[in-house]
Amino acid sequence: MRAIRYAAKGPPSVLQLETIPTPKPGPGEVLIRVEFAGVNPVDSHLRSSEHVMKVPLPATPGKDASGHVVELGQNVTSVQIGDRVLVAGHRFQSAGTYAEYHVAKEEEVFTLPDTYTLEQGASIGSPYMTAIRSLYHAAKGKAGEILFIHGASGQVGIAAVQLGVAHGFIVYGTAGTEEGLKRVLDNGAKAVFNHRKEGYLEGVKAAIGQQGANIILEMIASTNLQKDFELASRRGRIVVVGGRGLLTVNPTLIMAKELIVTGIKLADSEPAEWKEMSSVLRDGLAKGWIKPVISKVCPLADAVQAHQEIEKPTDGAQGRILLRC
Repeated sequence: MRAIRYAAKGPPSVLQLETIPTPKPGPGEVLIRVEFAGVNPVDSHLRSSEHVMKVPLPATPGKDASGHVVELGQNVTSVQIGDRVLVAGHRFQSAGTYAEYHVAKEEEVFTLPDTYTLEQGASIGSPYMTAIRSLYHAAKGKAGEILFIHGASGQVGIAAVQLGVAHGFIVYGTAGTEEGLKRVLDNGAKAVFNHRKEGYLEGVKAAIGQQGANIILEMIASTNLQKDFELASRRGRIVVVGGRGLLTVNPTLIMAKELIVTGIKLADSEPAEWKEMSSVLRDGLAKGWIKPVISKVCPLADAVQAHQEIEKPTDGAQGRILLRC
């Protein structure tokens, strides 16, 4: 089969299209003929030398995909040969989804309803599971709470907007472009603010009210964390979803408001947590509130260009980039 591989960490140019043996599923595993693989920012982070998480090399990137089941390992009961499925990768591994075939654990495979295209299916896994884990496991959110998404127009941000609206939260967000602002509103947020404009925090405070946001999902903590302390309610929960680089913060408001600041790492979800998250995902697929945004579909051979694209500076409004396998 054809697969994208890299033998050493480095820039996107280390990605090479190679021919390697087609894998076989073991017990509890599913072999999928991959039609589309989703390109996540973490794929490029893992490939580059800066990322703290490592996989044995050579490696094929990718955690998300869609396609058809072609072979079942022993004891697999939730899917059948021929099923249209999506893959939401749980752990990082060397044999990723940028390939014509991929072996996934049964718990990572979800039947794709006919109302979703295969392109949409490959755009769902990591962004939506990250949003679910952030809102429920990290923030322990409850319907009716005020949810503020600092950077709501990217893949995880939009997933969180859709999740929050569908589950009864009062959702506010920010974006940095006209396209992003419209996207957040179109997905049901009560109000959205341009975080590139001077004084936008005052607008957020006025809209949310004196009580502040019960939950803040922070996409760029290295820029915004101190601002989140101002926007959070007493005993508010701030979940750091993303952000690189060092920052200096004044901890006074953390103490004064008794804030909880935590991070999330999807790959460290416990089996029971993954099962709960999977239930929410399946419910979203059945009810149709999951609506991924796709920006570009590239041939598998263009993986280098796909990584270059995802590494371009943006203001968060980037939709999903896919590889056609």
